[in-house]
Amino acid sequence: MRGCVKTRYTILIDADFESRKRVLRHLAQIDLSEAVNAVKSGGVIAFPTDTFYALGVDAMNELAIRKAFEIKRRSATTPMPVLISEISQAETFTSSFNAASHALAERFWPGALTIVVEANDDLPDVLTDGLGTVGLRMPNHDLARRLMTEAGCGITGTSANVSGEPPSKDWRVVDESIGIELDAFVIGECGDELAASTVVQVVDGSVQILREGPISADEIEATLAEIGYEFGP
Repeated sequence: MRGCVKTRYTILIDADFESRKRVLRHLAQIDLSEAVNAVKSGGVIAFPTDTFYALGVDAMNELAIRKAFEIKRRSATTPMPVLISEISQAETFTSSFNAASHALAERFWPGALTIVVEANDDLPDVLTDGLGTVGLRMPNHDLARRLMTEAGCGITGTSANVSGEPPSKDWRVVDESIGIELDAFVIGECGDELAASTVVQVVDGSVQILREGPISADEIEATLAEIGYEFGP
């Protein structure tokens, strides 16, 4: 447990995971200030989400994003998804959150759906890899959403692991792999999802599934049909 004693981590452990209700009550009492301050000052943190542990930085901070890529031992040539705490935060990253995007967000957020939309021009190229799009998701995890709300920004949601290693729900695995390189480490219980999020792209009037995960293509299509939106290219 080297991360618990000799580092500058924020260690937030709830040892009383006896029931879901008890966890939710306990989360409201957790002080996230050190992790929030790390994000605001350009640091890199790890934190639990509804899927796996995520590596988080201020999604508008280019230098912080580059630090996250360095920790993952990955070149900055892959877009990073952004986690937000409420739909209104999407406006920071896109001006193209259309009827289809809203319908999907209203139906599946918070949850395991990443919506890829046209990116605003002022986003860091390292976040989008210059593709002109950005992936947004609202995690179904109270602690993660509180972190974004208190930080006042979208936070990157790439998995907290070295590239090539599997993502993890176990903080000890994350600590062993990259813990010494983090500015803060929020420890808690990840959600029950066993797969990475479904990724759907809503760009130029078309909707396409880029990766199918916990939310099926049939569910996406049914939701869009309710607003008369055609599914597919």
